[in-house]
Amino acid sequence: MNLPRLLSDLGLLRTLLVGSTLSLIMLAPFADGTTHVHGIGLFTSVVAPALMVIFVFVLMLDIVMARIFSIDAEPARRAGMRRAARIELFALVAMLAAWTPFLLRMFGVWPEA
Repeated sequence: MNLPRLLSDLGLLRTLLVGSTLSLIMLAPFADGTTHVHGIGLFTSVVAPALMVIFVFVLMLDIVMARIFSIDAEPARRAGMRRAARIELFALVAMLAAWTPFLLRMFGVWPEA
């Protein structure tokens, strides 16, 4: 698969959504479960976890909407929307997997290190 076709299938907003999701995945190891109120720690302990929860719902909504809009689309566009939905689903699963240790620590299931 070539990159221009992939970007065309995703579109600008979905590309930004997936890119932002990838940045949240990269920030997951730095979320240690403690709350910091100054410096970069504020972003990794407060902002990134809040954005992660928002992005879970936004990704799920966009996957559903892509499936709905692909019903009436022509076959070429339908294939592109399915591809976009699969990429977003992969990004969603990867983000949930990356943030699982943080969530388990927050809910008290995983013991503190």
